[in-house]
This record gives sequence, structure tokens and C-alpha cells, in this order.
Amino acid sequence: MSDIYGIAKSGLKAYKEGLATTGQNIANVGNEAYARREAPISEVTSGKDVLQVSNTAGFGVRVDGITRAFDQFIDTQLQSAASNFSFSTSQATVLNQLETVVRPAEGSVSQKIQELFSSLNSVAQDPSDLASRHVAADASMALVNSITTVANGISDLRTFVSQDLESNVGQVNIVLDQLANIQNQLLGISSNNRGPNELLDKRDALLNDLSELMDISVDYKSNGLLEVNAGTFGQGQSLISGVQVSKLEIQQVDETSKIFMRSANGDGLSKIQVKAGKIAGNMASDFTLLETKSALDQLSQKLVSEFNEAHTFGVDLNGELGGEFFSLDGIKVEKQNLVPSSSQINLSGNTEKFLGQKLEIDFSAAEETWTLKNDRGDELGKFVDFLDYEGLQVNISGAGALGDKFVINFTEGLSENLSFQLEDGRQIAASAYYLVERDPLNTSSARVSISRFDDADPGVAPVLNEIFEAQRNSANPIDFLSNGAQSTNGALGVINNVDDLNNLTSIKTQSKLQFSESLSSLDTSTQLVIKLDNVDRVFKLGDLSSSIDNYKVLADYLNTGVIRSDDADALSFADLGLFAGGNVSTLSVTSASLPNFSSYPAMESGTFGSSTGILIPAQPGDAEIQIFTREGVQLAGRPLSEAEITSYISFENGFSRNAEYRSDYLSNDLSDTYIGASVSRKTTDGNHLASISSLGLASSADSNLSVAAMAGFPVTRPIMSEELTITNDVGQSYTFQPEAGMMAGNIAESLEKGISQLGLSASASNRLEMFNIADGTLTFDLLGDNSSAVSISDTVTSGETDDLVSQINTFSDVTGIKAYTSGQGAIILQKLDGNDIIIKNVVTASASTLSTRQIDEFGEVITTAAQGIPVTVSSGNYIVSGGQIKITSPSEIQVTCGVNNLTSQKSEFLSSFIEKQFDLENEKIDYKFDALPYVDLNSNDETGLIGVAASSSYSFVLSSDNENQSNSVTVKPNSPGELTSEAVAGALASELRKASPQSNFVGNVFDFQDGFPADQSTIEFQLGEQKYFAVLNNKLSYTSEGSDVTIDGEIFSQADALKQIVNASSFTISGPESDRLTVGFEASGDGFRLFAAAKDGVVSGHGIRLADSNSAAQKSIFHLDHNTSGDTVTRIIGGEFDITQAAQGNFAQVVAGSTIIDLSFDPATDPKLTQSSDVAGILISLEDTGNNNGRIVVTVDQSTADLDVGLKATDNSTTFGILTSSSQITLESDVFSVINHDNGRVTSTATVESLANEVISVDGLAGEDLIIVAAGTGKISLLGDVKTKVNDLDPRELTAIVSATDPKQMEIFDMKSGDFLGSRKITDTNDFLFRDFKWELTGNLANSDIFNVRTTTERLDDASNLVQLMKLSDLSSATGKGGYSQQYNDLVMDVGFNVRSSEQGLENAKLIYDVAADRKSSFSGVDLDTEATRLLEQQQAYQALAKVLSTAKEMVDTLLRSM
Repeated sequence: MSDIYGIAKSGLKAYKEGLATTGQNIANVGNEAYARREAPISEVTSGKDVLQVSNTAGFGVRVDGITRAFDQFIDTQLQSAASNFSFSTSQATVLNQLETVVRPAEGSVSQKIQELFSSLNSVAQDPSDLASRHVAADASMALVNSITTVANGISDLRTFVSQDLESNVGQVNIVLDQLANIQNQLLGISSNNRGPNELLDKRDALLNDLSELMDISVDYKSNGLLEVNAGTFGQGQSLISGVQVSKLEIQQVDETSKIFMRSANGDGLSKIQVKAGKIAGNMASDFTLLETKSALDQLSQKLVSEFNEAHTFGVDLNGELGGEFFSLDGIKVEKQNLVPSSSQINLSGNTEKFLGQKLEIDFSAAEETWTLKNDRGDELGKFVDFLDYEGLQVNISGAGALGDKFVINFTEGLSENLSFQLEDGRQIAASAYYLVERDPLNTSSARVSISRFDDADPGVAPVLNEIFEAQRNSANPIDFLSNGAQSTNGALGVINNVDDLNNLTSIKTQSKLQFSESLSSLDTSTQLVIKLDNVDRVFKLGDLSSSIDNYKVLADYLNTGVIRSDDADALSFADLGLFAGGNVSTLSVTSASLPNFSSYPAMESGTFGSSTGILIPAQPGDAEIQIFTREGVQLAGRPLSEAEITSYISFENGFSRNAEYRSDYLSNDLSDTYIGASVSRKTTDGNHLASISSLGLASSADSNLSVAAMAGFPVTRPIMSEELTITNDVGQSYTFQPEAGMMAGNIAESLEKGISQLGLSASASNRLEMFNIADGTLTFDLLGDNSSAVSISDTVTSGETDDLVSQINTFSDVTGIKAYTSGQGAIILQKLDGNDIIIKNVVTASASTLSTRQIDEFGEVITTAAQGIPVTVSSGNYIVSGGQIKITSPSEIQVTCGVNNLTSQKSEFLSSFIEKQFDLENEKIDYKFDALPYVDLNSNDETGLIGVAASSSYSFVLSSDNENQSNSVTVKPNSPGELTSEAVAGALASELRKASPQSNFVGNVFDFQDGFPADQSTIEFQLGEQKYFAVLNNKLSYTSEGSDVTIDGEIFSQADALKQIVNASSFTISGPESDRLTVGFEASGDGFRLFAAAKDGVVSGHGIRLADSNSAAQKSIFHLDHNTSGDTVTRIIGGEFDITQAAQGNFAQVVAGSTIIDLSFDPATDPKLTQSSDVAGILISLEDTGNNNGRIVVTVDQSTADLDVGLKATDNSTTFGILTSSSQITLESDVFSVINHDNGRVTSTATVESLANEVISVDGLAGEDLIIVAAGTGKISLLGDVKTKVNDLDPRELTAIVSATDPKQMEIFDMKSGDFLGSRKITDTNDFLFRDFKWELTGNLANSDIFNVRTTTERLDDASNLVQLMKLSDLSSATGKGGYSQQYNDLVMDVGFNVRSSEQGLENAKLIYDVAADRKSSFSGVDLDTEATRLLEQQQAYQALAKVLSTAKEMVDTLLRSM
């Protein structure tokens, strides 16, 4: 019976479990995370499981365990389907919202664009109608609002997506933590081979949640454990392995969200690809949002750029140039703080400068200050509440708190920043700034229009603007690589938008010695030895050696003259043209000497202590700088050969593709211009000059001056015997065929047109001087431009020719001849165009003669071999003066006429550092010297080691009255105060005067009782022909009583009082030159006397004297003699000379008015000095100055009949200390002038030595680009700086002319100057590009058609600019401009396509997900019908087993009762 009991008991137990399991299933019928449970039973086959064993009956049943309905494949499929469904759901949600944003129910961007163009069309119908203008402004604002609404809507969606992504990633990390916790619990359960079903249900639910967030792959292990990877199985990265969890992070990369996974140990961070789930859906939608926003930004940028470009091309109703129509610039400020604060920021000022940058402003609570930093963290400024940083004003209000920070992003190009820039409709630029006008004489009906066109291909030449931003000195030049290495074929690069190119200077580099002697080896015996011109100059350190801890110290000692040469000369470095530099290890010595530069001795070698110097030779720096425009117009340099043209003029070198070489604007003169800009090129030697007459001969051979009797007056004008050929230094030539009757001016004009193509220039001049004109009436007939002579007749009195000049000038409009006075009894006639000056029927006063000669442009006599100069003119003579033709060139030229050949010579006064001008009006020759302190002063480079030695010298040679000796002087400025134009002119004038006789003047001695001149008393002095007016300043008040004098309450003796009065007095002197005279009172004996002295000396040899205009009363006031002999004298003093030299007759002259006194010297006679005649009041003496030296002293008292007395040199004066020139020098500011005296005409030469080879300046170019080419072979070291000018609209007016031979060729000129700008070939589409304009032609052009492009702001009722603006409504296939509405429609279509695609993807994903979910539900879900059936079955079994157990009990009871 025990078997029955066991079987029944096991059955009851098993079905009890079954009933409980079925009940659990039914209870969880609504729990989606619940997997159906089953309680499978099996027969017990082992007796050990029951109380009794029987060989014939069974042992009952048992429950094998509660199992879950789970299929790995089904769950994996469901996870994948869930990921994809979740991806599509999140993506479709966002994209549907995006579609609503870009395509609102009404007022779309496309509609607003169309409304804007419609309103602009209304303005075009009547540009003066303010109402239509305001409607257009409102339409523009509406468009702005529409675009910014879309932009902000997209940005809001991106913000939503970003926040959702943050949430998604957070959810993933939470799920991963929960899964790891379950893994940990499962690892702790080891009672059986299966984990608790409720944990597994929870695990599977979490996996389902995770799969909705991202795509995963799961590897199921034993005991319910698993590994979870991100992405596809076998390819993803592990999220969970065991209990190790790798968390996700989200970061912004390039404005998009990226997912990264941090390793379980927290160290590594790796990017992962999420392809499904909510995260992927959000990332995909964000990418679409970013693309859409980028497309909107591009549309906005295109709209702004093209609208602004067209709008700024016009003029508004106020007559102003059109401004920006739209703008995309914006500022985004983000405040970050740890605790709430009241601080607020306000930005103003120049924000455009910072576009694209990021700035931060941090608050320091400790210092209560704010700090501005850039995005690198560099501190830009610290302030309390206000800061102005480079034009950006930062103003902070409110109280800052710990951790306060403002992050400022200066954005550009973002559609949300779109703004309308015009204040009202009046500012709509309807009319065009440029107007193209047909010339009324055009033979075709073709028209031209222009529109802006940006060249997308500017070339590859280096841009040099930055390196020429500021002027450098010669110690810190801009060094280029050797020619051809810096860029293609010698082109150095391009300078854009040039207004002024200031002093572009090519320089030489000096020789240097460098020594590397150890500082520790220096002692008192150390010496520096420099060999100069084979002479060793030794510089000993001595006791100074101990103070030298850096060779910069030693360099200072040498440069300042503290250490000098250890010889009798005791020369300083400055004396020798040396300059030192140094650092801690090296001493450098630079020499001013250069090859062919003889002002200083050449440095050959040197030693310093035990170190032998390394000699770095000088470089001549022959860079030969050439300046061009982008169109190939050469402005400075020398003419190019054909090979050079091919090499240099190329697109690769920065020229336009259509550039055409032109040398006809090559600078040959300091007055040259190009399109209104002055262009100059100066060199130390000057330009080349060839001077010829109209006969084709050198002016020095035959200047075409003829004087003869009227009977022989020529009936025809002489011309060149043969054709004239001019050849430049690169072999290019021009041949001129003269025509009968052509004069110098005609020839020069014709030559200029031809030789300008060779880079040469031609001009003509004609100046005829008539002098030695006797007093009386002079009559002659004058012809110039006039065919009928004008009669001139005037009386000359005392040599005054003013009335004669005035009469000639009354006919200047007829003759083209202008007259000027030229000293006593002299005039100069000038023919402005250089053609002939003809004088006929000369009648002189009293049968006297006069002299004539031709004068060149510098005021010097043209000497000619054809006849002696000057030429004597008598009554009955004629004079024909042919003009001179000046041909100038930057380089050597040959001029050939038949067998006559002339080679040009350099002229130191043409385009050089010396300017010489003949001022006819003021009868003087002016000289001005360029000083280049940035080149020629002592200086060191930035390291202090490499130096430049002061190297300039200025020499001037003035012809003298002694044909065997010139007045030759040189100055070598080596300090900033000495190296200025004013200082150089002053120094040269001073040296010229010092070589000339000295002069002073003294009056009679007077005492207090004689009287002191009253305040403002005047006296006038004369120096040669110059007069100086002296006014006494005597403000001291005094009273006299007996022998006492009271001054300011103090009593003095008369003698002391006079001293006080003299000391308190001064003179104010006015005259041709300031500081020329010194006037005052000097002590003499027991009293004082008036004195005056000429500073330095008097070149003409004149003495300083009283002017004839002084009255006797004036003289008396100053205690001066009047027309009587006495102590009032003028003294003229010659230089010292050897009084033991050989005898010499007529070694000098004293000139008193018209009287000449010859002086002779004989050391063997007594007196040694003798004179040819005596003149009352003039004393000439030989003053012994000691050491066998003496000097001539001329003393002139007031009894002399003519006080105009001077000491004059002769051809025998060379060794007698007397050097004079028939001229006077006047110094005024930075110019000194030479004024000829007594009809003399001095000559002059000058030389400038400088480190500069050439200096090029272009001023007023108004924004043109220039290309710099180095055509020489030397080292390229440049200095200079550039000022730029960027025009919103180029104001230059143009003239376009169709070629006379090719109707497809257009040449463009600057309208104002007529200068050539460039040329273009007209394309097959009847257009061309030039100067950022597209030129479009309608109709066929005819040869020589002319079109003028004018600029104006006055056509206020014109709508031509709006016509161009409205063309933007449609897309241009040629330019790609316009078509904004279509572009936005394309954007909307792209969004719609993405929306439809995402919706289709959602439908498919949902279908797949539903199938997978149904499969999962069918397999592991709870079915109530099934469970009810199972419940009934289990109930019946349980009841039956209970019956079995009851029956067995009855059977046992029966058995027991039976026993």
C-alpha cells in the first residue's frame, strides 16, 4: 500500500506545482515582460525517491522544474526589430516637425522672396516714389523674418534632439547598470543550472529597453549570463561583459553629436557607431537638421552676398552710395555661472574685426575684476566694468559672482543672424553708380553694360602687403632670395590695393668683420686691429676690459669714441666709417666703405685678441627693381628686353592673363604721373640724358644759335641732314624722319610719341639770355608762334630791365615767349614749347653791343663748339635761337643722325637724390638733397649684433672765378640731426662759405654819454645784392643823474650801466636768409661799437656793408660814419697762405663798383703785397698770421665812393687763400640757392653716396595692385612701406576704345588722365572681364567706337541698378547668381523627400516589429484558453490522485480492521 501512497503523494505534489504555475501564468497575462512558465513532470524511476521499493509497480511522478518559454533566436529578432522601429519612430517624429517649420501653412520663404522682387519692380517703375520704396523695405524685412523664423525653428529642433540624445544616453547607462546588477545576482546563484525566472524576465525586459535605445547584439551564456555588445554581433564594442560595464558619453564634434564609449576601467574613450534605436534615429534626424540648416545658411549667404554686391553698385535717393542690403553678422553671448548673479554684458563698437572669433570674460571674485581672454586663453585685458579692446567696447553692469563667465561667439554666415540693413526705403540704391555712355560719333549702334564680377582666379604670386606694412632701416631689411628663387623669374610678388608706395628702396650691404673671442680672455692688453686701406688701426681695451661682460658694451665704447685708435690720429670708429655691434659671444664691425665708394677706407682684415676676424664682403645690391601694374604697364625701372618681357609678364607672376607690356609710362622724371598718381624713381647717379639740337647734333656740338647781319637772315629753317635713330640699352630702336620746318619743340613732341614705347622720354626747351645791355633804348622785332613780328622797344636805365621784360610779356599770348629779368642789363627769353626764338632788326643804344647765349634747364650756359659763347650782337643783327631736345632714359641710349653718334651720360640732377631747379622768376638756382636716415644712419639689427655704418656723403662742386680751382666741399652726416635735407643743405652751404673770404663790419666806439640807440631803431646792411634789415630790441628802462644810472632800482656807473644795456639788447634781423648775419654790440676799448658779421663766409667775396638806403640820421643813432673816413669800416678777409711762396702777379682782385684793383705778391719786396691802383677809402694789406703764413685783409671805410667792394679770385689765386664765385648762396629751410652775380653763370656738379641704389615712390594710386620684379643679379634687400586704399566702388572713370584695326579688341584708358589701363579681346559671347567688371556688349562694334564709363551719385530717378538687382530673381546659368526662390524650393523638396523616406521606413519597421512581437507573444506569452484547459486538466488529475489516496486509505483501514 505504501507504493500507492507514494505515487499519489508525488502526483499531488507535482500537480500542485502545475496548478501554481498555471495560476502564475494566468495572473501575469497582462505583463509584457513575463515569459510563460511551465511545470513539466516525469516518472520517478529510482527507488531511492520513495519509501518502499517494488519491482512491479512505478514510483510516481516529479516536477522537473519551472521553465520559461524562451527562444534566443526569437528574442534576438525582436531586439533588432525594436531597434529599427525605434529609429524610424524618433526620426520620423523630428522630420515631420521639420517639414512644418520649412513649409508653414502660409508665408513661406519662397513666397516672401517673390514678394520682395515684386516690390522692387514697383520701385523700378518710379524710383522717386517713396511709398513703393517703403513697401520694398517692408518686404525685405518680411523676408528676413521668414528666413530667421525657419532658422530658429531648425535650431529649436536641434536643441530638442540634442536634449533627447542626452536623455537617451542617460537611459542607456541606467539600463546597463541594471543589467550588470542582474548579472551580479545571477553569478551569486549556484543551487541549480538555471537562474531565477523573475530575474531572467527582468533581464530580457531590460534588453528590450536597451534595443529600443540602440542596436545591440547579445551573446547568451550559461546560468542566465550574457554579453552585450553595441552594434552588429562580432563587430560591435562590448557594453557588458560579466559585471564589467562600459558607459556611453555624448560629445559635440564639428557641431554634431557623436557617441563615445568609456572603457569599464574609466580610462579609454572610443567612438562607436550606433545605427539603430532612438539614439541613431535622433542622430540621423540631427544630421538632416544640420544639412537643412546648412542649406538655409548657404541660401542666406548667397542672398546677402549677391544682393549686397548689386546694391552697393548703385546710389540711393539721398545721393549716397548703396550700403549693405542684408547682413549675416551676429554675436552670441552665453553666460555661465556657479551661483545666480545680476551681472549683464553689453557689447558695442567694432565687432566686425572679431568675426569668426571666440572670446571669454571671466570674473575674479578675489580681485573684483573681469579678464578678457581669447580662445587660446591669452589675457587681452583686465577691467572693472569697462574695456575698449581694439575698438570693441565691453560694458558690464550688475554685480559679478564667483564663477561668472561670459562666452562670446562672433558669428558670420548664419541665417538666424540675417538682418535688413537699410533704415528706410530712401536708402534703396535704385540708380547705378556707373553709367556707360556711347560716344555720339560712334558709327555702330552697339551698346555696353557692366556688372560686378569677382575674379575667382587671382593667381599664385606671393602677396607682399604684410612685409611692407612699416618702414624698416637698413640693418633690418626685407631680404629676398636670389633673383628667380623667391618666385618665378625674378618676380617678388604683388602688393594689393596700393594708394602710396613710400620709398621702396633697394640697398647695398656693407662688409663686416666678425670676431668670436671669449669674453673671459679679455684683459688690459687685448687689442682690436682693423686693417683699412692697408693701414692697421689699433684699438686697445686697456682698463675698460674689466667692464666688458657683453660685446655690446665694447661696441658702445667703440661707437661713441670712448676707445679710439692708438696712434697720433686718435681716430674714432665714426671717423673711419666703422660701426660695431655685439652680443655675449661675438663682436661685429661694419665698414661704410663699398666698391667704388671712396669716402671711407676699405676694410680688409682684422684681429681681436687671439681671434682672426671672418670677413663678409659687401654686396652691391644691384637688384634693379621694376614696378608694374597687373595689366603689364611698367611704372618704374628700366626698359625690358623681349626675353625679359616673356619671362616676367606672366599670370604666374601675378599679372592678368591678358596683360600687355607697356613701357610708355616708365618714370623718367620726378614729375611723371600715371592715372593721377605721382611716380618717381631716384638713383644716386641719376637718369641718362642726351641733349641735341633740332639739327640732330649734340647741343655741345651745335646748339643751333645763330647771330648775323639781317642781310643774311635765312629764308628756310635748317633741319636734320638725315633721319634720327634712338636705341635703348636692350637694342630696341626708333627712327625719326624729320620734315621741313620742324623745330625742336615739334621734333620733341613727335619723338615722345615714338620713343615712349621704348621707355624713353623727350622734351624741348629754349632759353635765350641777352645781357650786357647798355643803358638807352633797345629795339627789335620778336617772332615765336607769330608769323608777323611784334616790335619791342624800351629804354634801359641803370641796367634795370623790368619795363623791357613787361613789354615783351604783353605779347606772350601771341609769341609763346616769356621774358624774365636776369641781373643788371640782362633778360632771359623762354619759349615754353622749345621752338625757335627769333629776334630781328636789333637796334642798340648808341651803337653799343650786347651779348647773347643759350641757357639750359638748370640755368647754366650751353657751350657749343659751333661758335664762341657768348655771342656779340650789334645793331642790324638778327638772333635765331633753336631749342634743345632732351632725351632721358633710366639706362644708356644711343642717338644717331647720319655719321654723328651721341651716347647718353648720367645726369646727377635728373631723377636722383639731388634736385636742381632753375627758378627764372626769382633769378636763382635751387638745390635740394634727399636725406635717407632709414638707410644711411648707424643702426643695429634686432639682435644688436649686425650693424650698418653711417655711409652717406654729399659732395658739391661750384665753379669759381679761378678756372683752375673749384669750390669743392663734402659733408658726411652720421647722426640723426645731421642727416636731414635741411641739415645737409646747411652743412654744404656752410662749407662752401668757409672756403670763401670772411667779412665783418664795425662802427665807431661810443660810451654812455654818447647815447644808446632807442628801442626799435633800425639799420640796414647789404651783402652783395642781398639786403638785411636789423631792428634793435631795447626794453630796458633806466634814468641818469650825474654819473649814476639807475636800472630797476639799482644804481650803476655809466660804464657798467652801458654794459647792462648792451647785455639786455638784441637785434631782430630779416632778409633773404635767417641767421645769415650776426648783429650786435661788442666791447672796444672803454666803450662799445656796433658790429655785424656774415656767418661762415661770403662765396662772392663781397664785404658786409651799410645799405645805401640808410639815412645819415640812422647812422648817427648807431654811431656810424656817414660818407666820411673813420672807424666805421667793412673788413674782407682772405684765407691763410704761405708768404714764402714764389712771386705771383695778379693773384687776386679787389673790385669796387666798376673799378678793379689787381693784387700782386713778391716775397722778396717790401711790401710783399702791391696793388695796381689805389682807391680812396680802401686799404688792402697783408696780415701776418705767424708761421710764415698771412692773409689778405681789405678794409673799406665810409668815404669810399662805391661801398660795393669785394675780393675776387683770379686764375692765379689757387695758393693764396682766395676762392670766390660770381654768385651768392642763400639758405632757406632744406634748399640752398645759388644766385648769379654780374651776369656770371656758375656751373655746379654734385654727388651723393648712399647705401640706397634706388628709391621708388608711387603716391596717390587710389587702390591699384602693383607687381614687384627684381631684374638685376645682385642681392635683393629692400626697404619701404605701403599705404593701401580699398574702395567699395572704384571711382575711376574709364574710356573704352575699340581698336582701329580689330573690332574684337578693346583698349581701356583712365578717362581723367587718358592713361592706358589695359586691353581685352572680346569673346565669342560678346563680353569680356576687366577690373572686376563683366563688360557685356549688344550689337556689333565698329572700329574706333568709344564708350565712356562715368561715375555719378546724381541720377536719383534712375532705376538701372534695380534692373541688375531684379535679375537675381532668376538663376543665371552664366554666373550662377540669383534663383533664391528655386533654391529654397529645392531645400523644401529635400526635406519632403527625407520625411517621406522616414515615414516609409517607419511603416516597414513597424510591420517587421509587429511580426517579431507576435512571434514572441505566441511563443512565450500567456494564452488564457490554453491555461484554462491546462488548469482543468491539472484539477482533474489532482482530484483523481486525491481519490487514489482516499481509496488507498480505505484499503489500509480495511486491512487493519481485518487484522
